[in-house]
Amino acid sequence: MKVLSLIFPIISYVNCAKILAVIPTPSISHQLPFIPLWRELSLRGHQVTLMTTDPLKDSSLTNLTEIDMSYGYEIYDRHNSFSILSDETKSLSEIGRLLLKAGHDLIEAQMTSMEVQNLIHDKNVHFDLAIIEAKLPFYSAFAWRFRCPMVSVTSMEAPIWIQYAIGNEVHPILNPDSNLHIMDQMKLNFWERIISFLYTILLKYKVYGDILQTENARFKKYFGEDAPDLLEVQNNISLLLSYANPVFQNTRPMNPNSILIGHGMHIAKPKKLPKDLQEYLDSSKNGVIYFSLGSNVKGHLLNDTIKRNILQAFSELPYNVLMKMDTDLKDVPKNVKIQKWLPQQDVLRHPNIKLFISQGGLQSLQESITNGIPLVGIPFFGDQISNVYRMVKKGYGVRVDKNEITKENFKQAILEVLNNPRYREKAKEMGELLHDEPMTSLEKAVWWIEYVIRHKGAKHLRSPAVDMPAWKYYMLDVIGSVLGALFIVLFLSYKILKCVISKLLFGKPKAKKD
Repeated sequence: MKVLSLIFPIISYVNCAKILAVIPTPSISHQLPFIPLWRELSLRGHQVTLMTTDPLKDSSLTNLTEIDMSYGYEIYDRHNSFSILSDETKSLSEIGRLLLKAGHDLIEAQMTSMEVQNLIHDKNVHFDLAIIEAKLPFYSAFAWRFRCPMVSVTSMEAPIWIQYAIGNEVHPILNPDSNLHIMDQMKLNFWERIISFLYTILLKYKVYGDILQTENARFKKYFGEDAPDLLEVQNNISLLLSYANPVFQNTRPMNPNSILIGHGMHIAKPKKLPKDLQEYLDSSKNGVIYFSLGSNVKGHLLNDTIKRNILQAFSELPYNVLMKMDTDLKDVPKNVKIQKWLPQQDVLRHPNIKLFISQGGLQSLQESITNGIPLVGIPFFGDQISNVYRMVKKGYGVRVDKNEITKENFKQAILEVLNNPRYREKAKEMGELLHDEPMTSLEKAVWWIEYVIRHKGAKHLRSPAVDMPAWKYYMLDVIGSVLGALFIVLFLSYKILKCVISKLLFGKPKAKKD
């Protein structure tokens, strides 16, 4: 045992790797799914350097070094990013343009920070792997700087430019973009098919034509004039870890270097509730309605009339209400308890929770069905809209339009879900589907990350589609050749047939007299 106790640390040291993780988005929903991953990798002996907007600051994780980029939240607030996202008066192109401006300011702030500059220019620093959030192409520059394999991660379904980069099929009808307001993403009508088709083409043109040129200039600015084209760097992704799941998204054909880890990896072990919350939930004999619009949907996105309608609906219900709200509310009913922050996962575990009123964020839906809690969805932006539409189709909740909330329709939606047991039964069924997997998503993610480290990449899993031009991938030359050959055959057949018919009908033509 003494000998083994000496050998195992040596083996662990030999197998451990230096990992750089870059999750630059100032949104806890982008950070939360991967917190268990950073913990597990560091506990397994890997030395992890994490660039994040939400540092853990856990002194027990001695192998985890964090670069704090929390200033990104102030930049997003300055640009009113989440208000822009939920503004239905703006077109998708206008929203995209405004968000890109916020994104560019965010990158500039991150790249000019002292910690990031020291990391880039320290020639003694090396990494065996870079784990990069699947966001703008620019961030793949870190993998090029340290000449190491890249794993791309995403807290939702990967955007289409990452699907292209990994060689997965991009089909605008079978897999429409989650930002499109499509009611049934499995059965698009004719108009929706046109919109999705054009949107996919225009988005690809925007990313590869416009955005990539801007990002290339920034790449050379911060990483040197010898930096290659970013598209070439991005297309060298070894592995994609996607927080998607067929329970919430359409299935899609995927290459073996695309791994789904969307089985609720962020769901933590139960913890004790604060004493006041525990007493409130325990004493609510009729049950409790839990209301939370997540971390990105702030209270100011609901106008005063809608807030008043919501509270009036609550006042007429025989249930207590636990409400997460970051703004002050007037005329709060006696059966409503408001707090600015709540431990959502542990609240949803309490047996007296009867209903979850949510914005429809992916992680909130996962937490809800894990505990068999049905929902009322009030989507605001992004994938929330498609998530809630799918929730309604699956049958474990109902949808209420955020701009059309009245006391009557809000109350009716709540009572529909609470009084009809099929919603709770369906929520339990979805939860069973979500967690029925041969190994946990965390185990799967760690195994594949270490697989890439062991083999110094995963080029053998790379699809040949990544290097093909569009005309070859879609076989336009083959189709054109076949159609051309078919046209020639038909044309010659027509001429021969015409000649034969002419001779049969009219015989040999008489010679003209002199």
